[in-house]
Amino acid sequence: MRKILLIHGKPEQSFEFQNVLESAGFNTYITVGEADGLKIADRYMPDIMICDLDNCDKELGVIKRLNENPSTECIPLLVITSTPNNAHIRAAMELGADDVLVKPITYESLLRSINKRLRKIEVISARLTDKIISTENAFSNHSKKIDHILIKIGANLKLIEFSRIVCISALKEYSKETTDDGCKIVVRKSIRNWVETLPAKDFLRIHRATIVNIFFFRQD
Repeated sequence: MRKILLIHGKPEQSFEFQNVLESAGFNTYITVGEADGLKIADRYMPDIMICDLDNCDKELGVIKRLNENPSTECIPLLVITSTPNNAHIRAAMELGADDVLVKPITYESLLRSINKRLRKIEVISARLTDKIISTENAFSNHSKKIDHILIKIGANLKLIEFSRIVCISALKEYSKETTDDGCKIVVRKSIRNWVETLPAKDFLRIHRATIVNIFFFRQD
């Protein structure tokens, strides 16, 4: 199934077209805020991206950064905006957006735009003779060093880099991560699984129920 990554600007609101896109055969992943969205796009390379931030400056910033990154510059990007301003739409297109849809939009117009971009990618891929660009299994790409965990909080994806984890405490089959900003997140991952995942040179299991990041305990 084709994978869509949506960068959403409002954590308190759901994406109104998620269910219908999934019914149309797309796996739709949602992340809140441009920081996580850019990281996830870089590491997992979805088939298509949708930016729905409701902020002109943030929209243009995301477009610019995606198109400056060699890993993401070829991913089709649709922008959903609340700004019916020709200058803003033109700026978005010049920075690299493939299409700009002005709210309110319909499911049909969104689906047409998605399918048009995907067909274009298929044509380009078919014409390549020296190398076929494949996007299958994009969300399980292990070619890069694993330095993070991708977790789902409610309906949203969040990327947490190992370097930001201060400690992990066992909660039976779950565990609680504490990050360097004081955030505590409960995930369905046992301490044993963490030991197999984390880099041994950076993390130490101090007893059966706790793993600590050595970096944070060396600073004193």
